[in-house]
Amino acid sequence: MDDDLLVIETSWPGTTIDGDPGIMSGVLSVSRAAGGEFMLNLSVGAPDGAPEDFTYLEFPLSPDDARALRDALR
Repeated sequence: MDDDLLVIETSWPGTTIDGDPGIMSGVLSVSRAAGGEFMLNLSVGAPDGAPEDFTYLEFPLSPDDARALRDALR
C-alpha cells in the first residue's frame, strides 16, 4: 500500500493541440511505496472524464529528488 505524502488536485483553462479551448483537471501526488521508494504520479484529463481518458505518468524519485521537491514547495 502506498503512503501519500503530497496530493495536489486542481483544474485550469487549457487548449488542445488544435487550439480548442476547454478545462483540464489534474492530480499530482508524491507517495512512498511499500518498499520505501518515492513515486511522483501525475494524471491529467477533462473534469468528470472517465479514468481511461486521463493521461497517467509515474516517475520514481530518489531520496535526494524527493527532498529537493519538498524544499521547492516550501
